[in-house]
Amino acid sequence: MASGSGTISQKGQITVPKDVRDALGLHPGDRLLFEVEAGDRAVVRKARPARLTEILAAWGPSSETGVEHQRRVRDEWVKRDRRPVAHRH
Repeated sequence: MASGSGTISQKGQITVPKDVRDALGLHPGDRLLFEVEAGDRAVVRKARPARLTEILAAWGPSSETGVEHQRRVRDEWVKRDRRPVAHRH
């Protein structure tokens, strides 16, 4: 079982020990979940990839409606499909 210790910085950051990073398959940018158990115990888990709703929420509100977005994307596809295509002879 991998284990180690770290120190919390002034900014509240902590370095995850290499043995723990390796055991969990952690890479820069990965998210961790912390769960507090029984007072002085915390469990740290590698977070699963975000759900689509979380990703969209991070982007913030959109200025266009869903129908407007669909029309814009369709128009872009139509323009792309009308480009001249080089034919082989």
